[in-house]
Amino acid sequence: MKEALIEKIKTDGYCRIPQVFSKAEIKKALDLTNYWYEKTKNSATNLSALTRDDLYLFNPHYKDHYFLELFFKPAILHEILMHFLNDQWFRAIPQDQPNYILQNYMGRSSDRALAMHIDSFVPYHGNFLFMLQAGITLEEQTEENGCFVVVPGSHLSGNYVEQQAYKDAIPVLSQPGDLLIWDSRIWHGTMENKTENTRWSLIAAFSRWWVKQMFDYPMGLPQDIYEKLTDNQKAMLGFCSIPYVNEQEGVDKKRGYDKLLPHVDDYKPRPTAGVLNF
Repeated sequence: MKEALIEKIKTDGYCRIPQVFSKAEIKKALDLTNYWYEKTKNSATNLSALTRDDLYLFNPHYKDHYFLELFFKPAILHEILMHFLNDQWFRAIPQDQPNYILQNYMGRSSDRALAMHIDSFVPYHGNFLFMLQAGITLEEQTEENGCFVVVPGSHLSGNYVEQQAYKDAIPVLSQPGDLLIWDSRIWHGTMENKTENTRWSLIAAFSRWWVKQMFDYPMGLPQDIYEKLTDNQKAMLGFCSIPYVNEQEGVDKKRGYDKLLPHVDDYKPRPTAGVLNF
């Protein structure tokens, strides 16, 4: 199964794995998503054109550890991510464990159509990936309520997205509990939600350890959630690759679990961290 899914991502740029999560898991995730969306919906500022005037729950893993549990659970997801994103030279972490990091995490429900775009920052040719995304379907995704659309094979084009390619995009229908994985270079968007209902998904981007995260997770993660993470999960949040302030604090950017600290505040720069003493 893993090999077939990897091949589909290589050729088409995406895959769908049905019913990875149980009904109970999805219900809990949807209830938490609705709760935290209502609680925080007016808190985001400096929104981009893609995120303005739509339903987003930013950084759900800051709100409840369960949001992280969902993405840590599926072994098939991490086998695929390790295949594409693990750095063979990151020897401080065992090679049979992930050394990629969480680049971004959000919940989203369509309202207006989302313009075609790529999430890899730049298009390029080749089989070397530095970012993949995964989406957990919480509510049924249909053409009527604004499902995900992709242009298969466009991840290999080496070009920025062209909006006229929307006519070539195909809908990716999914059911609650499905898991979608896609190459971040693929041309994708969503259709307009023509219903009065939500269609929530949880979407996480995973990248190679050296890609700058959308938010500073090691500095912003609440202590109570940090304490619930395993060492490897802390590494996936970026705690083993935090840049040092200067050479007197440290040099090696690829660090092992033995360098993990007890508290989130322990990672924050000291008041005199930027002052060099020679």
